[in-house]
Amino acid sequence: MMGLDQAMLAVAEEDPAFFAIYFLGLHLNPFNIRAFKSLPHNKQVMWVTANQCGKTVTISASHIWFNFYKKGFSGDPELIEQARYETLNLSPISRQATEAFRYIDEILHSKFSWEENGKRFINKCRIGWFFEGSNETMGRVDFANSSSCSCLSTSADQGAGLAGKQFAVISYDECVQSHHLEDELGARIFSRTAKYAGWVILISTPDDMGKSQQYWYHLYSSVLEAKAAGEKPEWFLVTGLYDENIFIPEEKRTEFKERLKKLSPAKYAQVVEGKFLAAADRMFPPEVVESLWNGKREPTEPKTIATDDGTAGRSYLLSIDWGVADGGDETVMLLADVTDLGNVEIVKAYAKQGGDPTELMAMATYLRMEYFDCPIVMDVTEMGGTIFKKMMSSFKPVSFGQGNKQDALFFLQLMLRENLRGVKKQLTNEKKSDTGKLKSYHLPKLERQLATYKLDDKKIKQDWVMALCMLVWYIEKYSKMSKIKVFNLNNFYKSSKQL
Repeated sequence: MMGLDQAMLAVAEEDPAFFAIYFLGLHLNPFNIRAFKSLPHNKQVMWVTANQCGKTVTISASHIWFNFYKKGFSGDPELIEQARYETLNLSPISRQATEAFRYIDEILHSKFSWEENGKRFINKCRIGWFFEGSNETMGRVDFANSSSCSCLSTSADQGAGLAGKQFAVISYDECVQSHHLEDELGARIFSRTAKYAGWVILISTPDDMGKSQQYWYHLYSSVLEAKAAGEKPEWFLVTGLYDENIFIPEEKRTEFKERLKKLSPAKYAQVVEGKFLAAADRMFPPEVVESLWNGKREPTEPKTIATDDGTAGRSYLLSIDWGVADGGDETVMLLADVTDLGNVEIVKAYAKQGGDPTELMAMATYLRMEYFDCPIVMDVTEMGGTIFKKMMSSFKPVSFGQGNKQDALFFLQLMLRENLRGVKKQLTNEKKSDTGKLKSYHLPKLERQLATYKLDDKKIKQDWVMALCMLVWYIEKYSKMSKIKVFNLNNFYKSSKQL
């Protein structure tokens, strides 16, 4: 860092936006500035934006800043200078990972170009000497202080290639396109920053066709809910609009928006404003799926409440969708507290791929016993379900057949939408609905399957959705009917004769 203004270096160390302007020679738009300023004091960051906000160039410049100062390292400056330091930028899209690699190279070689106010600009980098070398095949840029940044795609191995490596920073560009964002985030991203308690930065535009759209929406919603409750969110959220990108001339932005409105009005809010949309072919919109969660992350143990007649005081229901094939759907068991039919809560879930039928039946029997000999509803549309029903006949399970699927999906839609009452006015009638609310602790597999559910699509997993459908079908067809008091007409006629 010889020859550089020490005062400027000190300011830039705490302000990556200033670093990008002064040392990298970049011009910034409002989103760029907010995104840069989210980094120094927040180690879990989300950038949820419209298209073309400048996300990738921002994260590329951020990696230069992290490596230049070796953020997160502490101790003797001379020893820090010699220590090995690595950051990682991921993307499910190979082209996106390559783009970040190219931006880093262009910025440090003063070749990064943009248009502003009708003029063409090229950055003038003050620290070109910081670039030491690069390997395009490996997607790695090496810097002059024993640090490096790798730009890789997870499309081939779901991030398995990260095994054994530790990084001070991991960013995930266009993470909504990942097929397994939640799995990657826990097992293969956070774990790779453990040595440094490093930064995790998630970046994406909402995409109704993205495989991880629902989980992305879940993270986004959790931030908004925490803020509304006056709590500190787990993630620091930065949003951005298409119109904030001043490097796209205003007349071109206006032309693009007008054309998009005519061509695909439904996509306008997503592309231009960064809003979450529901895919036209999906049965459950993102906000409907999100309404299912009650903020809990763990199952609830069975509860008893002392009553005058000595009974347990709580009612439970066990729903089972059987799947015994090793390569097929899972067996899914959902336990719900149905004491108050207006506020049903899923309190426990169990799932297993394949397995010995005896083991699965034993688990179902155990769960039923643990939750006060609760009634059971199960799928009997397949041969396995019929056999299980016979094996468990002493419990008198209720059969759910294929002919009940439409009714069950209808009841599920009503209950999930009822969850939104009071949050968003989904119904014009503000009277209390006959349909109750349905809540659950967070179940990632159920979340994914609800988000991608299409009627009669044999290519997608439906086991968790069907277990949920059976549960609400039983509530509507059996539990609620049992609450209705029947007036005996014979007693009425006897009373009339006496008169």
